[in-house]
Amino acid sequence: MLAINTIKFKRIFYSFVIAFVFWFLIKSEDVYTVNLDIPLVARNLQEQKTYKEEVPENIFVTLKGTGRSFFWLRFFKNFYSDDYKAVIDLSSITDEYNFQLDTYYKENPEKIVLPSSLDLQFVEVLNPRNVQIKLQRYMVKKVPVKSQILVSTEPGFIDVGTKFLPDSISIGGPEETVNDIEFVLTENDTLSDLISSFSGSWIILNPNKLVSFDPRRVDGLINIQPISETIITNIPVQLVNKPSDVNVFVNPATVSLTIVGGLEQIASILPKDIDVIIDFNFWNSEKQFYSPQISLPNFLIEWKDLSPNNLEILVIKEIN
Repeated sequence: MLAINTIKFKRIFYSFVIAFVFWFLIKSEDVYTVNLDIPLVARNLQEQKTYKEEVPENIFVTLKGTGRSFFWLRFFKNFYSDDYKAVIDLSSITDEYNFQLDTYYKENPEKIVLPSSLDLQFVEVLNPRNVQIKLQRYMVKKVPVKSQILVSTEPGFIDVGTKFLPDSISIGGPEETVNDIEFVLTENDTLSDLISSFSGSWIILNPNKLVSFDPRRVDGLINIQPISETIITNIPVQLVNKPSDVNVFVNPATVSLTIVGGLEQIASILPKDIDVIIDFNFWNSEKQFYSPQISLPNFLIEWKDLSPNNLEILVIKEIN
């Protein structure tokens, strides 16, 4: 019984396939009008010019042709990619021009490129009906790479910065757009609980669709160092806003303090790298001692244990 049912099923299936083939062969010769997208391709862009605004990648058109042609186009579109496009000619455009697409292609039917092996014919443009092409001078400049990598360390360690190679990249595009771009950003990333330096590679995010850039990826080193501290001595005291009609001295002329930061960083710090400042504008004849303002390089964590903690301002008026 099972074998008989299997034979019947095969007969029905084969009959269906044969009927479908005959139906397809008959109906595929019928003519249809179909609305579909076609790639928009601009040609003959003038040298040193580029698009100021985005241009649509496709336009929505009506084509007429046999069902068989649309069937082949639908399932083998990639095969016809070079012979299936709408072309606009920019050779005579210097700054901007508004293309009335339906009129343009009806007056220039050769610019609707369709596969010669398919029986297809252009009817009309549905959307967009017009495309405004705006051009601008092409400009190239270098901009720095900025990190979007979120770094955290284990206690006792510090992230002292990320160095990229290269640390800047070239971007090119319309002059106004490129002038407005001051830097490019890496992709977002998170690195947690680091206790040593980390190297990797990160993608550069496209700052604008109209801009090209190179390279598209940069290598980077995230510098992780143990936190340490050291004493810096003989740091000169700077006196600012000193009047010209008196002699002013600071006593003592140098100080010492402890700095805290990455082990390798603090090892290279010199006394001249630290600003110890006394502002004469705060001087008062009834006040003898003053606390200086301390300014460290940005990469250090903090300072402490200033010695001496207060400084004396000595004022000697000149006698005429």
